[in-house]
Amino acid sequence: MHTVHLLAHTHWDREWYHPAERFRARLVAMVDALLARAPGDMAPFLLDGQAVVLSDYLAVRPDQTAALAAALRSGQLEAGPWYVLADNLMPSGEAIVRNLEAGRRLLQRLGASPPPVMYCPDTFGHPAALPAIAAEFGYDVAVVWRGFGGASFPATDTAWWVAAGGETVLLYHLPPDGYEYGSALPVTALAADDRWRAIRAVLSARNRTGHALLTVGADHHAPSPTLGASVALLADCARRDGATVTRVSLGEAAAALLRGARARTSLPTVHGELRDSYGYTWTLQGTFATRAAQKRRNARLERALLRDVEVWQVLAWLHGGAAARAVADDGSLTLAQLPALTDRAWETLLLTHPHDTLCGCSTDAVAQAMDARQLEVASVVPELRDAAIALAMRNDRVAARAEAIVAHPTTVIRNRCAYPRGGVAEIRLLETLGDVRVGPGSGNTETLPLHAFGGRPDVEGCLVQSGPSRVRHVRRESPQHYPDDDLVREHRVVAWVPVVPAAGIIVLGAQSQEADAAADRSAAPPSPVTLEQVDGAVRMDNGTLRVVASRDGVRIVSRGARQRRDEEHDDERDDEHDDIHERTTSLTLVTQADAGDSYTASRRGEEELLELHAVHAGARGPLRASIRLHWRWARGSEHIRVETELLLDAGADHVRCDMRGWNGRHDHRLQFRWHTDVGEGNEQVNVLADAAFGPVDRSTRPAPIGHAIPPESPASTMPLHRWLSVYAADRGATVISDGLAEGEVGDGWIGVTLVRAVGELSRSNLPERPGHAGWPCPIPRAQSRGRFAARLGLAIHGPQDERSLRHVERTADALLMPLVGESNRDRTVRPQRLVGPELRGDGLIASALRLDDASGHVMLRAVNITERPVRGAWRLPAGCFEWRRTRLDGMPGLHVDHAWVPVASDVVFDVHFDAAPREIVTIQLRRRDSA
Repeated sequence: MHTVHLLAHTHWDREWYHPAERFRARLVAMVDALLARAPGDMAPFLLDGQAVVLSDYLAVRPDQTAALAAALRSGQLEAGPWYVLADNLMPSGEAIVRNLEAGRRLLQRLGASPPPVMYCPDTFGHPAALPAIAAEFGYDVAVVWRGFGGASFPATDTAWWVAAGGETVLLYHLPPDGYEYGSALPVTALAADDRWRAIRAVLSARNRTGHALLTVGADHHAPSPTLGASVALLADCARRDGATVTRVSLGEAAAALLRGARARTSLPTVHGELRDSYGYTWTLQGTFATRAAQKRRNARLERALLRDVEVWQVLAWLHGGAAARAVADDGSLTLAQLPALTDRAWETLLLTHPHDTLCGCSTDAVAQAMDARQLEVASVVPELRDAAIALAMRNDRVAARAEAIVAHPTTVIRNRCAYPRGGVAEIRLLETLGDVRVGPGSGNTETLPLHAFGGRPDVEGCLVQSGPSRVRHVRRESPQHYPDDDLVREHRVVAWVPVVPAAGIIVLGAQSQEADAAADRSAAPPSPVTLEQVDGAVRMDNGTLRVVASRDGVRIVSRGARQRRDEEHDDERDDEHDDIHERTTSLTLVTQADAGDSYTASRRGEEELLELHAVHAGARGPLRASIRLHWRWARGSEHIRVETELLLDAGADHVRCDMRGWNGRHDHRLQFRWHTDVGEGNEQVNVLADAAFGPVDRSTRPAPIGHAIPPESPASTMPLHRWLSVYAADRGATVISDGLAEGEVGDGWIGVTLVRAVGELSRSNLPERPGHAGWPCPIPRAQSRGRFAARLGLAIHGPQDERSLRHVERTADALLMPLVGESNRDRTVRPQRLVGPELRGDGLIASALRLDDASGHVMLRAVNITERPVRGAWRLPAGCFEWRRTRLDGMPGLHVDHAWVPVASDVVFDVHFDAAPREIVTIQLRRRDSA
């Protein structure tokens, strides 16, 4: 080691053991002090790799905007590339991309650029796709701490980290004490000499390139006024030892580390996700179920923004005409505002992604603030969605509001997936009962009946199965009118609907040949689902799956797991079944004491099964059948109650499990377990889990090494994004989750944590991790007392291959993004069948369909989840467009031809592309008239 690059920084947890506002007060004082210093005394200083601290500061000090911008442009201060220093294992790949985009946007407003480094100083692990994301943003270096250094990795501070698609980034690993190793430098020569010898010993022990990074700073630390003198003393000590200490920016440090790495003939290569630093530093992999409800809600909100907001803006861009892209003079929302509002919603959601926040290892006040931010995002999603759909359908909401509601509403069915599909749709039908007066003169008045409406609305031409109904108020709104309040009866039904185009919409009930033809194709499912009660048991069956439940237990039987097939393209169908013999599985709920803290589980005592004390028949088909299971557990004053509704649809190859319960137990973990026929006894099992931009293999667990630090036991659990699969040689099984959850694989079972109840932020006496991982603080809200809910899916299928992977992805879509619809009581201009972008190519999944606010271009992103090259295409409706291939960040890539390709078609056209194994492919689309 001959060169030490010294980086002065602060590590700024925006919220943790204090709320954000309390830490903001200290932030303002620190940045004021930095800006007040002479340039030579200040430069360079890193504001912890996140740009959000800039907006936090300027919200209080707007008069310092020019000074802060100048300091950033000159390099005296650095921030970014992230918007927030987020957890990297729990958010989706698209959320990680939005984080980097938001950080770049904020810096660009100040005329600055982020340092080209994936700086992750305290994240509790890193996804396998991070090198690909880095490369697609033009970043060559990643600086990490936790997640690397365990027995599964080479003993090195520098390595080439390779993504599944081959993208490579230089990984630089911080020392065991992490980002604070260089904090509190001494101010006397004697102390500086001792400190240098200690620094040299630690940094040189694993050094491979002669270059090392020394980060000088710590949690919420402002730079010391004596920092310059301390650095000079340390540099003198190093010089006498034949080494150099140079104060640098993060960008300069990364460039030097990269030069040093490239000068070496060989460096170790690592692959996959980083979740193993056992024996080196604490890995802290026990947070995946802490405050589980917030994690599940975050995943649902991410999916809502991606699939129920952004996708409809693309549809409006394709079909809404010029008026959809212009500012509306009547004050209606258009695409002139919707992308920016969507970015704002993403930024609000990203404020909940810092690892101490999303991981749940923060105070109750921080958790309450997270609840409020999630509610903000949830409240704006319907507004953004409905405005975009109205634009796509060219439905003038102002004109519609001025007219009376129609006597026979149409039903709008929407498909949020990038491939056509039909079948069972969940529909909200509105039966208008009367008009409700609001305002002066409305006191003591009855609802005014609307006699023109009679009977319950229906989905014309479709087989419909009735569901629950309720009476409620709904409003019709427009920017030119007061809201019109109506009393309605809302009917929740399921219907067998015709094929809905990819990322598109159909309108049923419109009087047209097109609608009639669509309805004719939807007559009935190939095999209805039935429900019967026999000998105290309730049984439902759809020809593929049979579910039998009684107080003795629950069994799910598969007669051969059909692979889901494309419903429109006969040439792509595969009519062969998997020829799997009848397979039987079962369900249990398990509770176990957990004496851990918010970071680490500490399971105590025996596992206890919840008693299945009642089984009831629910819906009886022909489109959906259901069985309600009632579970309970009680010990003294503590109790747990869970209702599990098992739902089976006609034509489905999975069972849906809707969980609703009440947690009245402290310090425990409640786990749903599916006992499969995979991995029993000594059978070899492969574990595959959904993760950012494609699945990862989690078949092996990390092993602890040495005792350089207090020993930390490797966690047996893992993050569960959308699905978790287990495979034997000839069969497989998958659990699907509606939100980020904690998954676990045991001897013949897959577990999903429903509730993890803990009461302390950090404990020091855990055998699994002796010592405090955070500041000791009671967090009673993390006991998660009260109601909880989750939606899971269970799929039985064939062995691990491309067919199985495609089947799992389509099943996850069916569970998490079913076909949905609702009554449209306004007059539409014309019957609609709107076609969105359709992704073609086996092994490709759609990651994003969005309208970029900065460029006004559509971004279409696909991921090849297979290990082979795939020829793919985006099929688009008629128009005059240009397209090109770009990086994730929308910039032209060096590895592809970035010239715009013109296309004009009166029908449809295909944008063809080649995707290498596990590659992320982004296509940018713009109109020829805007080029």
